[in-house]
Amino acid sequence: MKKFLIASPTFVLLALIMISLATPSPKPDLWNNLLVFATVGLIGYSFVATFIYGIALSSQGHSNQKLADMPLGRKLLFSYLLAVLVITVAIVIFLMAHN
Repeated sequence: MKKFLIASPTFVLLALIMISLATPSPKPDLWNNLLVFATVGLIGYSFVATFIYGIALSSQGHSNQKLADMPLGRKLLFSYLLAVLVITVAIVIFLMAHN
């Protein structure tokens, strides 16, 4: 349950990104602001959640544990957060380079 609570804000931010992409807005500034805030929030939250969860694990004595030795739930959480972070940063860099 704790791992789901850690990952749930990313679902909300992904939903905000999808909403901002799907709804046409009469004001383009409003559409851009929602997209940018959701994207930056997704990048920032994924980074901070990974960092804080890693610090919490190292304070519990799990600092030398390899990814292959971790329990499945922890492995999935780290993989999900890092995949969201890398994919979002890659998309943002692509959009900045082509606009």
